[in-house]
Amino acid sequence: MAESIAAGKYIFERVAQLGIRHVFGVPGDFNLFLLDELLKVPQLTWQGTCNELNAAYAADGFARVRDLPGCLVTTYGVGELSAMNGVAGAYAEHTGMIHIVGMTSRPQQNAKIMIHHTFKANQDHLIYTQMGQPINKTQAILLDDATMAEEIDRVIIEAVKTRLPVTIYVPMDSVSVLLDAKRLQVPLDLEIKNSPQVEDKVVARVLEEIEKASNPAILADVLAIRHNAQAETRRLAELTRFPSYSTPLSKGIIHEDSEYYNGLYNGQVSFPETQAAIEASDLVLNIGPLLSDSNTGGFTRNLLDENLVMLGHDHCAVKQERFEGVHFLPVLKRIVQELETKASQYKLPRPQKGPRIEAPLLNDSKSGPITQSYIWQRIGRFTRPGDVVLAEAGTAQYGVPDAVFSKDVSFITQIYWSSIGFTVGACLGALTAAREIEGAQKKRVLLLVGEGSLQMTVQEIGTYIRYGYTPLIFVINNNGYSIERAIHGPNQLYNDVSMLWDHQKMLEFFGAREETGKKSRSFTCKTVEDMEKVLSDQEFIEANHIQLCEVFMDQFDYPWRLSGQLDVARKRAAAAAQAK
Repeated sequence: MAESIAAGKYIFERVAQLGIRHVFGVPGDFNLFLLDELLKVPQLTWQGTCNELNAAYAADGFARVRDLPGCLVTTYGVGELSAMNGVAGAYAEHTGMIHIVGMTSRPQQNAKIMIHHTFKANQDHLIYTQMGQPINKTQAILLDDATMAEEIDRVIIEAVKTRLPVTIYVPMDSVSVLLDAKRLQVPLDLEIKNSPQVEDKVVARVLEEIEKASNPAILADVLAIRHNAQAETRRLAELTRFPSYSTPLSKGIIHEDSEYYNGLYNGQVSFPETQAAIEASDLVLNIGPLLSDSNTGGFTRNLLDENLVMLGHDHCAVKQERFEGVHFLPVLKRIVQELETKASQYKLPRPQKGPRIEAPLLNDSKSGPITQSYIWQRIGRFTRPGDVVLAEAGTAQYGVPDAVFSKDVSFITQIYWSSIGFTVGACLGALTAAREIEGAQKKRVLLLVGEGSLQMTVQEIGTYIRYGYTPLIFVINNNGYSIERAIHGPNQLYNDVSMLWDHQKMLEFFGAREETGKKSRSFTCKTVEDMEKVLSDQEFIEANHIQLCEVFMDQFDYPWRLSGQLDVARKRAAAAAQAK
């Protein structure tokens, strides 16, 4: 190995060492020399996107499938600011991301020249770094030659450990600064460590509660997925056979064909049998909680502290005893190991007290118009093991929780941050990640998006086609922003979108047509019969080329979970008004 390495290449070598194989982004004059260094790292492939917002969404989607931080590169000012909404969403939902920004040179910064992408004379060129601070776990601004390598390593480690975004700002003249290449021979320390004494106490207390519980349950939430604890969570459920539940954001974390899976818990916005069963438990092991309104049924979950173990990313709590600064991943690993070693002591596996709770069939229509109560459970039955399913903000993310997924389906939604259009960009990242990890069996990627959300970020479909990806795209055409209609103003013009688009020609427009050698097919579904024909079509099922299924639905037809969540919010608002 050479004794020295350019700082730009050093960054990308470290990224590659994590196992990342693709980098998203948009070129700009302040990052071009930086991108030259990326192309010198053979393990990495540049994957350009149509804009920086979609690049951030793609990095987010990639991270959710690969269990690694996504990586994106943008340019100074206009590029990094365009990406910010996507970065903020990744911060909110704990999706690790390494954001690399090519910026003005250090001499230009010192002179405060009025260069393009600044917005006034004598501007501090570092002002955009301040804008990014609230949506980053940490940042590195490579101004000092002596500390560049250390700073690069520090922020990449933080991205992996915290599963939050970090940003590395690289001035143009810093790209070529020579660093000690020998550092690359020392692996980054990515192990999460707690205080041994505090961790010992948490583990002991949790095991004590498990041993004496008569009706325990597992509530596996989304941060168990984000913080790479999905495998351990599944081991715990399989070992104990405790009745197990997911949340809207963590759907799929427990295999939904398991005899101990009792459904999706979302407070009062749950199937009644599921809600009653978990709330009757005398011990709920809540792994990786994210307690947002839309992930807790509008804050209506009724799990009493005296029956609750919370295993979180920044603290753990055993009933009323709280342990700050403890990360759940090492704790969970030790608990599973102890239970495996001493299964008989803990009476494992526990026999089921009754039959599993099945999701009720909401609509068994064989003909007629397509409704919210029919479509989502039908798509659930269409899934097969290993699929990746993306549900856009709107009716899709409130309808899909009713579906029953096949084993090992990865579910991507953004019900907490809820930036409409997210899934179109995230789908690119999911497709990329699926290609990186797929083995003998090809992973299908299903995108479920409304026509209004699609209009936000539609151009990235051209990128799917450009790189030869073959998702199945379901466009829910219900004449505007249905979720906003449900919230307020069902007939107001601000909830309308252009209905002049021809979705049947969209794939061809973006490049999937005979003369380009990119095959595509598009379908229109207005009835259950139409839908059944498409979902039983073998060529559609195999997903060997990009295909689009446009599904027409009534604009005032809402999933029951959306209506239920809004009822909770309205009752709370009315009670607050009455109290005043």
